[in-house]
Amino acid sequence: MSNYTELDYEQAHNFVNDNADKGFYWNGWNIVKWTPNPNGYTQKNGMFRNGRWGFFVTIPCSDNGSWKVLSKYVPRLA
Repeated sequence: MSNYTELDYEQAHNFVNDNADKGFYWNGWNIVKWTPNPNGYTQKNGMFRNGRWGFFVTIPCSDNGSWKVLSKYVPRLA
């Protein structure tokens, strides 16, 4: 079983909209997952957002126009 779920354009937009409260948002064509953590202040993947430090992970759009998101974040797709 793969650790990633591949999302097409529509699925990716629905995913980000449904999970914005969990730290997912768009940055251009990339999906970004941001998690609050004060240690983000000193880390390369640290980011100050909404008045707090945290860590971010960028999920880029692949050459075929899909996004590979860790399966633990994506509920089973029908």
